[in-house]
Amino acid sequence: MSAPAPTERKPILILGVGNILLKDEGIGVHIAERLQAVDLPDEVEVLEGGVLGVDLLEHMEHREKVIIIDAVQGDMGPGTIYRLTRKEIEMGENRCLSSLHEIDLPYVLNVGDFMGHYIDPVIIGVEPKDLSVGLDLSPEIEALIPKVVDLVMKEIGQMN
Repeated sequence: MSAPAPTERKPILILGVGNILLKDEGIGVHIAERLQAVDLPDEVEVLEGGVLGVDLLEHMEHREKVIIIDAVQGDMGPGTIYRLTRKEIEMGENRCLSSLHEIDLPYVLNVGDFMGHYIDPVIIGVEPKDLSVGLDLSPEIEALIPKVVDLVMKEIGQMN
């Protein structure tokens, strides 16, 4: 999967990441699939990033806004929805972001900085309930999809 040239990129990227083989860990990919079926503004691109890690940098570069959706392991309990900024992630904020998987998100963002591409994403995370092997989300997390989609739509300025 190669990224479009910077001049051909849409200004807003919605990036759903996660491991769809581990039930709720795949929430970002499931939401990206849902958003691909929605009529989004022309300036928005939706990408299922899976577990590509640092390889996703080329897709995040040269964007006005990047929204990452993923499972977030926090201390508020399963089903909690978080909205995090780069600064909050870098400061720790008592949450372990499982995003981008084998390499942590601050590392990936710092690699982007080193390459001359500052990326300041918004992360919408959902605390998982079930990380066992399976392709389906747990019913509790599945029920949150409309709420997360609404939050993403607000982030791109489509809802009040």
